[in-house]
Amino acid sequence: MFQPTYPAPVGIEGAGVVVEAGPAATVAVGTRVALPYGGTWAELVSLPADVVVPLADEIPLEQGAMLCVNPMTAAGLLEGLASGDWVALNAAHSAIGRMIIELAVRRGLNVIAAVRRPEAADALLRMGARAVLPDDDALPTAVRAVAGRTGVRRGLDAVAGEGTGRLYRCVGDGGDLIVYGLLSDDRAILPAAELVFRDVTVRGYSRLRGYAALTPARRSAIGAEVVAAMVKGELLSPVEARYPLEAVADALRHHGRPGRQGKILLVSQG
Repeated sequence: MFQPTYPAPVGIEGAGVVVEAGPAATVAVGTRVALPYGGTWAELVSLPADVVVPLADEIPLEQGAMLCVNPMTAAGLLEGLASGDWVALNAAHSAIGRMIIELAVRRGLNVIAAVRRPEAADALLRMGARAVLPDDDALPTAVRAVAGRTGVRRGLDAVAGEGTGRLYRCVGDGGDLIVYGLLSDDRAILPAAELVFRDVTVRGYSRLRGYAALTPARRSAIGAEVVAAMVKGELLSPVEARYPLEAVADALRHHGRPGRQGKILLVSQG
């Protein structure tokens, strides 16, 4: 378990307007930007110019504030794939699952979505998924019936537990499985015999680690890709409520309510 050193800044994404820039900065004062990290529950933050994401005028600042976690995670999870590759993901009807599908379709990838609720299928098919399948023990067989005997190039696991093993069996030799969430368990349960005798790479993914590993040019390219998608109405997140910074305790209580349907935003009045 990660334990910060206190006092510690809070907030891992946000958006704002540049009010001051150093002499070598590539982002001008007055530019609207998304912030990928840096204690964003604050009125002022200081960040290197090459990590912020300039926003198009068409993107509301509130949507920019939600650009750097789910959309950028979705983009990072698809890095290294080529147009025409097959991808399978579980928890496909989650907010980030839908964003992965949207970005994958934009990149020319073939997507197989695994879900727990069959009523989610129609919406995901309209988004461009090639197939929507039940996330059960029959998933590997069903995936190969769609993608072919070689299976998929990459599996994206947000569930962990037994879900990791099901998705592992969907990936063809030479492919990889990325675990990026733990919705059902804090363990990733894999079939040991297949792990020994098959050529499938298993790895984890952290947005901040993945973002830091990119070159500045690639970070810029991904940022531009995400911004372009948002301008077209993709990768958008619903907002349920807004709170001023001084009401952060109320915002956190609202965030924890059962049945919440959108994001809770903190809004600086400064």
